[in-house]
Amino acid sequence: MALAPSPKLQALLKDFQQIASMSGYLNHSFDPPQLRLFFTLYGRVMVASPEEALAVTPRLQAWCDLQSVRLREGSSSAIMPPQVQVSAPQTMPDGRDYLVATLSFNTKVTETSYLRVRTAVLAVYQEAVKMREAGLKGMVDEGEADASPDAPPVPGREP
Repeated sequence: MALAPSPKLQALLKDFQQIASMSGYLNHSFDPPQLRLFFTLYGRVMVASPEEALAVTPRLQAWCDLQSVRLREGSSSAIMPPQVQVSAPQTMPDGRDYLVATLSFNTKVTETSYLRVRTAVLAVYQEAVKMREAGLKGMVDEGEADASPDAPPVPGREP
């Protein structure tokens, strides 16, 4: 007979689902006393053209690599190495172009071990939201000029 998940594990699942809704989604399974989590995170970057998308693809890949390292380090390696996929340039129905990076990763948490995983996952999802709102400017290679010369300045940074 399978054990029912504890109310605490069910509450942890709701917490992780809320985090994942920021910029992706979450699948799960209960394996008491553990909760298995399967995350998908989307990092979207708007670009001026398919040509610019190709030009920023290496920076988007570098962003993904950085987030992968942060997930592993922040969770004390409780999160398995993410699988990363960067899309080809795509066009929205309104004609705007964009790229999407997908990070898929999984972990197991217990009632007593969830905090470091939660902290690492929350930080990376927040970075994805920042990138969706501000683009790659300032996200990777701090000293590097943005690929788009007419991009708005990042608050708090000298032009």
